[in-house]
Amino acid sequence: MRAAKLRDRIVVERPLSGDDGYGNTVLEWKPHLKLWADVLEHLGRERIEAGRLAAPRTATIRVRSSSQTRGLTEADRIIARGLIWNITAIANVGRTGAQIEMTCEETTSSTPVE
Repeated sequence: MRAAKLRDRIVVERPLSGDDGYGNTVLEWKPHLKLWADVLEHLGRERIEAGRLAAPRTATIRVRSSSQTRGLTEADRIIARGLIWNITAIANVGRTGAQIEMTCEETTSSTPVE
């Protein structure tokens, strides 16, 4: 993958369980990796969710393959372009496996990130 295509700075966050001090388990998202990526948003598709029509935003995010990026899972999430994206699928692409491609969907609770 040519470096010129990697124009978007993304942050991969990983969920960590912690204690809130009262014995309750809380889930926190902590930054795991900062990477250059190619983010391609797709035109919406519609589906029915809870009896209502919904049009989730989806994107394909490509990064260079490395020992760190090969460790990404669908449990991680991505902050890109001020939005939070859930990873729905991960694949090695290219003849040499030099790229990791992730299919992502914007979370319904996304708020722009500064």
